[in-house]
Amino acid sequence: MNISRAGDGGTPPSEGSGYDKRRARTQRIVLDATRELLAENGFDKLTVEGVAARSGVAKTTIYRRHRSKNDLALAVLLDMVDEVSTQPYVADTGAELITLVDRTVELMTTTLMGLVMKGLVSEVAADPELARVYREQVVSNRVADVSALVERGVSRGELRPDLDPEMVTDLLLGPIYYRFFLSGAPMDSGFGKRLVSTLLPSFTTPGGSSPE
Repeated sequence: MNISRAGDGGTPPSEGSGYDKRRARTQRIVLDATRELLAENGFDKLTVEGVAARSGVAKTTIYRRHRSKNDLALAVLLDMVDEVSTQPYVADTGAELITLVDRTVELMTTTLMGLVMKGLVSEVAADPELARVYREQVVSNRVADVSALVERGVSRGELRPDLDPEMVTDLLLGPIYYRFFLSGAPMDSGFGKRLVSTLLPSFTTPGGSSPE
């Protein structure tokens, strides 16, 4: 799988060449068609043949870049990751944590991105290459959001300076993914506040931030 570069295989031409631009346009057409089909029919019914028919791009061209429908769905997911940030910007760390959880819940439960993630979860577990790209380009974005929040909280004196951002990410987002992928338990409008209220005492310095 080669997600990082638009194109249809072969020896890479010089940067900015007309051929390079045509390959990028073709990739854009393929991703847009894949996104449309995912939105219309879901992950289970996605096929390379369907994407070829919708996009007008030959199957052989699509297969040069994407091994399977899983690669196509992941490419769409990576395309959407750049459009979405769960990182909040407010003055209080407790409120920031709640906002981050609430935005993540909304992203997972109401958007195409969540639908694609649910479709890919078993494939990521079974395919090491898919898992590597997913970790490097999807998970890393969420860790970066939480890391920036933790840094601000530490600078305000509201969070402990020894906090591990990756552990905070696991503790904040793990319950969301567990409910979304496994238990199916509801995540209502108060879920973020309840979760943060449970976790925040272990993150804060004495007298630090608390959810309102």
